Amino acid sequence: MGLGALVIEVVLPTYNGAAYLRQQIASIDQQTLRPQRLLLRDDGSSDGTTELLACLKREYGSWLELLPADGNLGCTANVNRLLEATKAAYVALADQDDVWLPHKLEASLALLQQLERSQGNKTPLLVHSDLELVDGEGASLGSTYLQRQRLDPLRTAPEHLVLTNVVTGCTMLLNRALLQKALPIPAEALMHDWWLALVASRIGEIALLPEPTVRYRQHGTNVLGAQGLGLSYWMQRLRNLFADPSAGGHTRAALRQAELFEQRYGQPLSALPVLLQLPRRRRWWALLNLSSEQRPSKHGPLRSLGLYGLLAWLPR
Repeated sequence: MGLGALVIEVVLPTYNGAAYLRQQIASIDQQTLRPQRLLLRDDGSSDGTTELLACLKREYGSWLELLPADGNLGCTANVNRLLEATKAAYVALADQDDVWLPHKLEASLALLQQLERSQGNKTPLLVHSDLELVDGEGASLGSTYLQRQRLDPLRTAPEHLVLTNVVTGCTMLLNRALLQKALPIPAEALMHDWWLALVASRIGEIALLPEPTVRYRQHGTNVLGAQGLGLSYWMQRLRNLFADPSAGGHTRAALRQAELFEQRYGQPLSALPVLLQLPRRRRWWALLNLSSEQRPSKHGPLRSLGLYGLLAWLPR
């Protein structure tokens, strides 16, 4: 079957994204492998996004489909609604403020099909890439997301992904088998892309494209963005910990996500949720007795040191 006969859809959630949305949609429309449909759903914008979407709908016609904007669901639930509305064999996720490089879909599909030839199309599969960082005007910032965050994109085994996600949603291409397995995304999942990556890692496979496929715009209203690992990052983590020591912040939420995964699929991602139920002294002994493959770690010595300090600090 040739490329032109394949069905690829792109989903794009919007929320107060009027400033950059037109450029992003144009970059999707101008792909070397143009998707058959672009699905959008607005989550209650107040900045003119809904009016812009109505205008873009008239320009692009049936290629651009708007789902009903029936209230504010939040980011993960909005993406979940869009993914459940897709019918394609392959689905890509997009953000409202980025720009796709022209080859993004074509390169992603080629790699995904290569995986399907070896693993079968019933295997949940995910392809992703790094992102080129640009400023609000689109000028390059001279680095990529993974470089700025000091993340190793090859650490996608379940025991690594459970604590640190290296798969960015707006770079993803998914096959239908992954969507059938991963949906619906739980309301308590930390982020939709993290949940999809966990399912692909534990039940299927993840592959990385060698070059960035997205120009990732950094501006004042990014939901996450590339924050880097400077002093401000570590000070914020410490402030969060001292403000509520029992909460455990991001790590506790990630482990809750792992528990949700095990409840749904009956497969553990990490030994940590069980270890945290132990008293602190027994917890440390249990950690030391884990095999090297089971022992938790993060990307780089500072992150790993912070993790072990947190594990010593957290109450059950």
